[in-house]
Amino acid sequence: MSRPSLGIARTLAASTLVPLVALAGCKEQVTTLDDVAAVRVVHASPDAPAVDVYIEGITIPLGVDLQYGDASDFGLLPAVKGAIFELRPTGADPRSEPLFMSTGFTLGPSEISSATIGGLIGSDAEVDSLRIVLDAEDFDVVTGGTWRARFSNMVSDVSTITIDIGSDGTVDDVVERFRPTDVRGIPLSSNETTFLTIDVEGVGSFSGGMPPFEEGSEVFIFVTGLASAPATDPQRLSLLFMDQDSKTVLAPLDQPD
Repeated sequence: MSRPSLGIARTLAASTLVPLVALAGCKEQVTTLDDVAAVRVVHASPDAPAVDVYIEGITIPLGVDLQYGDASDFGLLPAVKGAIFELRPTGADPRSEPLFMSTGFTLGPSEISSATIGGLIGSDAEVDSLRIVLDAEDFDVVTGGTWRARFSNMVSDVSTITIDIGSDGTVDDVVERFRPTDVRGIPLSSNETTFLTIDVEGVGSFSGGMPPFEEGSEVFIFVTGLASAPATDPQRLSLLFMDQDSKTVLAPLDQPD
């Protein structure tokens, strides 16, 4: 892999990657690691069921029994144009009709990406229906005493969110629906709880804390769920933390007064 961030590089070096490129049915010629891409999948759709995730034409899943809030390990895939992600109910035959098929994505040679299941399976509207969002992983170098955070707006029922890291009234970023913040990430002090406020257009301010991540961590933070859901609803607005090892934590945010 070319120029992965340090945390992701250590993960890829230490992990047993899913050897999808070696499977029968893969038509691409793969001879070296420069011919492949590393991809993981995170389930951030609050109303979608548990799924197995495939790439069209490959019968070994990239992710198995992914429930809302789960993430898969990285898998190696052929570097191709037009890769289509397929979602099937957990345990379904890999040759059965998919529950969902994405549009085609380009998986570049040596690229490292996260594929996010977002939107709502119960919606037919283009603006918030079920989808795959593919984002490159390229965190900046993590310096001493810090970890890096990158956010993604997976809130289906609002168009933008405003992020205030530290809950000090400062706008750190305004993020459109189904978009991430800068690929390099934001440096934050390690081993400290950092408070956060999410302002949701037309709804109000939600608040919560980010766990005290260790020095060197690289964490993708998905703001997910429904801003309109009440505090007792499992689909309420939440933060989904995913670190470089694909460990996840789903933490509900406090509701506006």
